[in-house]
Amino acid sequence: MAENSDNRRHTRYMVEDIHGNVLYTADIEVLNISVDGAAIETARRLEVNREYTFRINYRDISLSLKGNVVWALLTTRLKKDTQDSVPVYRAGVKFTDVLSEKAEALLKFIEENRGKKTGTRLGGIRFNIANGKKITMGLPRKYCVKKISLSGMLVETEYPLSLDEQYDIELFLNGDAIPIVGRIAYCREIDAHRSQYDIGIEFVMLTDSAKGLLQHFLGTLEEDE
Repeated sequence: MAENSDNRRHTRYMVEDIHGNVLYTADIEVLNISVDGAAIETARRLEVNREYTFRINYRDISLSLKGNVVWALLTTRLKKDTQDSVPVYRAGVKFTDVLSEKAEALLKFIEENRGKKTGTRLGGIRFNIANGKKITMGLPRKYCVKKISLSGMLVETEYPLSLDEQYDIELFLNGDAIPIVGRIAYCREIDAHRSQYDIGIEFVMLTDSAKGLLQHFLGTLEEDE
């Protein structure tokens, strides 16, 4: 079913069985790193063979990298303040989009933060990182789409999101994972017992290819009207 009004730039369509992920930020500790990958530690569970987004913010470096988790294991470590054992995940990540300009920035980060060598891997020598807590990772949290247009969507989630914050978002359409940067324009709790929220998301960044896939999908909805 389509909705339109004078206040909206694009027609909104009610949909079912359309899902995606909001990628929220989690801190990770880098155990060692090279230009082709890294060994990391995090309190969050990681899925093998899944691609995640990693961000390095250090001095004048702001770098976003995608990487596949090739192995992961659950272990424990002692908390410094209480000496209690807490579960952590260690994982090996292979970077998948280290282009020439990203490689140069990554090498600069490694050079300025490296400790001792840990051995040689495919793609170069791995180094320990003197301060490995300078990298964050985008972890997926699922949502279900209720309404969608070319400029935004209304989704239902099990978690609130901060108003006006921007998030990296995955939208799954016809087997494609469409990358979107979205701003949270609306957040309302709809079921306190089940922790359910309606979230209004404004699309602030779509690649041309992503926009084309979304337009094609919306076109099929128009044909079904």
